[in-house]
Amino acid sequence: MNIILDRESKQPLYRQIIETITNWVKSGELPPGASLPSVRQLARDLGVGIKTVRQAYDELVANGVLDTRQGSGTFVSDRPAGLVFSVDPEELNQGMAELPPMIWQPYKFDTRFGQFTIKAGEEHPYKLSLAQPDPSLFPFERIKQVATNMLWYPKEMFFDRSHPQGYQPLVEWLEREMALAGVDMRPGVNEVIISGGFQRALSMILDLLAARGEMVAVETPTYASILNLLIVKGIQCVGVPVDGAGMDTEYLSVLLRKERIKAIITIPTYHNPTGTVLANERREHLLRLAAQHRVPIIEDDWGRALRYEGNAVPPLKALDSGGYVIHVGSFSKTFLPGLRIGWITLPGEIAVTALRAKFAADKGDSWFLQVMLHEFISRGYFDKHLRKTIKVYNQRRLALLDGLKQHMPPEVSWVRPSGGLSVWVRLPRQIKSIPLLEACLPHGLEFATANFFSPEREDSSELRLSFGRATEQELHEGARILGDVIREMMDKLSTPVEKGADFAE
Repeated sequence: MNIILDRESKQPLYRQIIETITNWVKSGELPPGASLPSVRQLARDLGVGIKTVRQAYDELVANGVLDTRQGSGTFVSDRPAGLVFSVDPEELNQGMAELPPMIWQPYKFDTRFGQFTIKAGEEHPYKLSLAQPDPSLFPFERIKQVATNMLWYPKEMFFDRSHPQGYQPLVEWLEREMALAGVDMRPGVNEVIISGGFQRALSMILDLLAARGEMVAVETPTYASILNLLIVKGIQCVGVPVDGAGMDTEYLSVLLRKERIKAIITIPTYHNPTGTVLANERREHLLRLAAQHRVPIIEDDWGRALRYEGNAVPPLKALDSGGYVIHVGSFSKTFLPGLRIGWITLPGEIAVTALRAKFAADKGDSWFLQVMLHEFISRGYFDKHLRKTIKVYNQRRLALLDGLKQHMPPEVSWVRPSGGLSVWVRLPRQIKSIPLLEACLPHGLEFATANFFSPEREDSSELRLSFGRATEQELHEGARILGDVIREMMDKLSTPVEKGADFAE
């Protein structure tokens, strides 16, 4: 065989042998059934090692190009895999050469999309920017126990197509949890649907409630991923201010009279990013406004389980006697972010529509992951994990609050959160969060700036510090760096320092 090898090429010799033989088979120069030299003979002919030729032959056999027959040698396969076509692609491509190429027009995202100030790939020792659970707390050993047991005794259903509502035992467990939280879970009143995390759930709900160009009301500030999803869907949003008692429902009342709002998106418990809890009187007012204007409410109940002090807060859905609230929960912050399992609790009247929409979009989520989660819960592992992480996160929360108390100048204020993973900080009026971050990054401190949470992506004198992924020592040091940099910036101000408005105002 006259195989020419380029010994100066960066391509390995065995790979050159594979490509040459493959091309000969494709061109017909080596027809099906043709005999090839033995490994030893071809190695001698090419002046290469036996190992090189054997590696090439093994891969060609694995790819279906060659066959080996015991005692007979190596031959071209009768039907080389992937190399026999009813139409010759090269001939077809020559005949299609005159067609003009497709011109793709990439979607031009709104300039407000994303807006995260820290560049991808940058690493800083004091990473207070992500409101995420700590991977070092993930219960790997217990997950391994559950998953190994499932794979040791596999069932077809683990890898079969799932029902769009989800794995029924997990659905039933969530229904009991929602009932314990005060939600009316009688059949037909409210139903639970498993979703692929909060974002997938919100996307499906918005598809049912609002069309491109229509408007929804959101809190300002609010969770950045809500804003990004609305931008991608072309849904307009208008902001409702948040203060120490949560969403300003009086402001919302005026807005609902002026604008045609298709839905209200709220984070009433441990609001992200401010950490506030919507006051009881405002919860009642919000539900009355929804009923008065016939506007549905989407409740993002992302972290109600992450409570450190105070009484447990029922979901807004527990007060919903009129069927106006669609509740969305998730395991992303309480268990594993990458699991991508959440759930929707919604009125029975719209549940069938939602199930059909979900079936049309993705048919269902991974049953293996749902079964694994339910087994993890059934063994009591989830409750143990939650108790452990709440204890750790509370210690970190207190460490950050203590660091702020020690190191912040009196012109800086903050909200003491009773749950969640973050602290919202208010700066002097003359100091904006983006220039402050730029001054802190050289010292190794990063945090989330105000524009990230603003519907208009405008910067302001506020920022979010997250304690989920930082140690107590890192939180103390991060607070010290922040206080020092703020003082430096205050010293350079040409006008008297003005304290930012207290969040309760």
